[in-house]
Amino acid sequence: MKIDRKSHPVARRVQKRGQKKKVHYSSAGGAHLMQMESRLETSGAVAMGLDPRVFSIRSQPMTFDLLSGRAYPSVAALQEAQKLYGFRCVKYTPDFEADLGGSNVLVEVKHSELINQNPKVLEYPSILARYGYRLIVLDDHLLADTYVRNLRLLNNARSVRPRPKTATVDIVAACGNANSYGGLLSAGVDEGDLLSALALGRLTFDIRGARLNYNTVISTIGDTAAHLKELPLVSIRH
Repeated sequence: MKIDRKSHPVARRVQKRGQKKKVHYSSAGGAHLMQMESRLETSGAVAMGLDPRVFSIRSQPMTFDLLSGRAYPSVAALQEAQKLYGFRCVKYTPDFEADLGGSNVLVEVKHSELINQNPKVLEYPSILARYGYRLIVLDDHLLADTYVRNLRLLNNARSVRPRPKTATVDIVAACGNANSYGGLLSAGVDEGDLLSALALGRLTFDIRGARLNYNTVISTIGDTAAHLKELPLVSIRH
C-alpha cells in the first residue's frame, strides 16, 4: 500500500523498500493514511482519533536532537546538519503529535516489555520538557486489550456511515438515566445507531471494565464522553 500523498510529511519512514517488517495503517482522527510500526501504535491512534479533545494527529511529526533540544523536520535533515557542523546528537522521533486546540502533546507508544529493555525512553518526557515540549508515553497497560477492543468497535461504527441526529435523541430518550446495551436493542434501538452514539460521546459506559455486551450498562449521566477521554493527554494543573 502506498503512502497517502495528501498526508503530512513524516520525519522518518516506518518501512523502506525491501524490508519485511509488517506495517500497520490507519486514518484515525481525520488524518490521512498513516504508517505505524505496531498494532499498539495503531491502537493509540484510534484512541486519540475518538477523543473529542483531539483536533488532529500526525504520525512521525519531527525528529529531535535530545542533546540540544533542536527539532528537525526529518531524520535526514538532522543527519545533514550533523554532517555539516560535526556535532554529537541523540536522535529521537516521537510516534505522534496531537493537536489539542491551543496546545500540542507529543506521544510515544511502546510495549512495556520494550520499555523494560530500554528504560531510557522514560527519561525523554523530562528532557523534552526542558525545551518546552510535552511528551507522554503510552504502554500496553494504558492501552489494555479490553479498552482497545471496545475502542476499535466504536471506531468502526463511526467510520461506516454518519447517523442522523434524531437517532441520537431517540436513543438518549430510550436510555433514560441508564439502561443495558441489550435492553436498548430489545427496545428497538438500531445497534449501528447505538454504537455511533457511544463513539460520538452522546452516551457513556465503562470502556475498560469488560467487552461491550448485552449486560453493559449504558448511561446518560455526567460526562457522556468520559470513556473517550481515558488517555492522559491534558496535563492537570493544581
